[in-house]
Amino acid sequence: MDPHLSLVVRSSFDDTAVRRACMRGELVRLVSGRYVRAEHWQEFDEAQQHGMRAVAAVSLLDHEVVVSHASAAALWGLPRLGHRPERVQVTDPTVARSTSKQTTYRHAGSVPHEDVREVGGVLVTSPVRTAVDLSLRVPLRQAVVALDHGLRVGLFSKDDLSDHLDRRTERRGRVMAGKAIAFADGRADRPGESLSRVVMHESRLTPPELQYEFRLPGGRRAFVDSFWPQWGIVGEFDGFVKYRDAGLRRGLSAEDVVVAEKLREDLVRRHPEVKAFVRWVWRDAMRPGNLGRLLADAGVR
Repeated sequence: MDPHLSLVVRSSFDDTAVRRACMRGELVRLVSGRYVRAEHWQEFDEAQQHGMRAVAAVSLLDHEVVVSHASAAALWGLPRLGHRPERVQVTDPTVARSTSKQTTYRHAGSVPHEDVREVGGVLVTSPVRTAVDLSLRVPLRQAVVALDHGLRVGLFSKDDLSDHLDRRTERRGRVMAGKAIAFADGRADRPGESLSRVVMHESRLTPPELQYEFRLPGGRRAFVDSFWPQWGIVGEFDGFVKYRDAGLRRGLSAEDVVVAEKLREDLVRRHPEVKAFVRWVWRDAMRPGNLGRLLADAGVR
């Protein structure tokens, strides 16, 4: 189930039935006077929950706005480092300057018709517009995490991003946005891999080959996150999601997944090209210097 305007339960100020349902845990309050059924809310991940808040917040307004920036990214499923913003972000043609309200942050301006789509029953900036909006305003790490994912799932191409940036008139953030677009790579399979790529770049380490394929005994294949063929070093980000998420385990227990991953790693280690194997987790990627030291100690120059 995806966030949609049809899932919003509306109430007036004196609607006692809705208030009682909320007290019983049957409804979850999104914004003032707008709720969603608890069973729907529990099905959503963090991005979808923010998207549901965005849909509800827009339903309160008496004029047309376009969900944009971080809130549009949530509705398009673009990943984010850290928590989603508390306020829903929209672009509002009726305000002269950007302003923050209790539930919304309104960016001043209008969005061209060709850059608007309908998602969940509300108007939302297109995927490429959303990605460039983010790239103009967020740090390189956050931008690359979103761009890599969008490229991987086919929401846009690098040419789409570059062409759209060329059409934008903003000067602020333009250099960083261009850098993020140039650096983005759809081969990065997960947000942790995208973050790791940026940290390697910041650490001035040689960039790896992404999703490198090894041929294993019996004709099997194994793809690793990162490989430096000149030194025979394999690098893998381990976000633990594949152990905890039942949907990704494909019917296996967490213990079975751990065993399968260990057997796969053993086979890769035995490959004649491989001289070293390095694993890291979110903590290593986020803490200054940790990932750089791990890779440098393994022989990445």
